[in-house]
Amino acid sequence: MLDNQLISLVISTIIAQEAAAGIAGTPLAQAFQPTQQGVNTVPTVYLYKVGDKRYGFRGVTDIWDAVNSQMVHTETQQYETTLQFSALATQNPSTPTQYTASDILNAIAYILQSSATVAALEAQGVGVERITDVRNPYFSDDRDRFEASPSFDVTLCHKQVIVTTAPILQTTEIQIATV
Repeated sequence: MLDNQLISLVISTIIAQEAAAGIAGTPLAQAFQPTQQGVNTVPTVYLYKVGDKRYGFRGVTDIWDAVNSQMVHTETQQYETTLQFSALATQNPSTPTQYTASDILNAIAYILQSSATVAALEAQGVGVERITDVRNPYFSDDRDRFEASPSFDVTLCHKQVIVTTAPILQTTEIQIATV
């Protein structure tokens, strides 16, 4: 599975489960950098890919396709892909019932480990290997206020399958030389 397919699958699966976790309508966006700039107007969850780890050996199979008279060469590699989720939610003392960024990420972590999400991902050939604890460091925002920037990682396992074909050999030319 390619990166954009995996990220799209994760986003759509989480969005489908947001209402059950109590965070319906929370935007979830792919971020290409771990930091965000500007003022966050609504609580938002961001995710980006941290890295891939090839796991095990590459599997190779060759099968003859008699219908098309060609050899079908398939290479399969198991991958562990780590995605990092972060959230920004401006806190306002006048709205104490609003979810914090950490609350939102704990809900996302719950969604990722729920039975419905695990089943939906497994149906697409993706497994949830591990979900780390939510980290909650603070930083000084653009208004010089301390703000939390929680995050956690999820490691997913999936396969990348590459299929190529080779036509049958039509002619050969044998050259034998004496020594």
